[in-house]
Amino acid sequence: MDMLQHMKTFVRIADAGSISKAATSLRLSVAMASRHLRALEEDLGVELMRRTTRALALTEAGAEFLVRSRTILASVNDARDVVRPGRGVAGV
Repeated sequence: MDMLQHMKTFVRIADAGSISKAATSLRLSVAMASRHLRALEEDLGVELMRRTTRALALTEAGAEFLVRSRTILASVNDARDVVRPGRGVAGV
């Protein structure tokens, strides 16, 4: 799976406070959104969110990773915007 997709899903889960709400907004199944989060945690070797049947809570590592993930995803979006036709530097 793709690290950027894992990060995007993680950020959306953190923002929504729910895997199911995040999955809906990303047009993913709940199982797939959960799989992205689990794969990210396995890759990093750390728990990013504590999950119970009623709540999600960021761990300390999760809170730090969330800040950095937002920065990285914003940079990726900026880079994409620069090279899109009609969006970057133009002129003769």
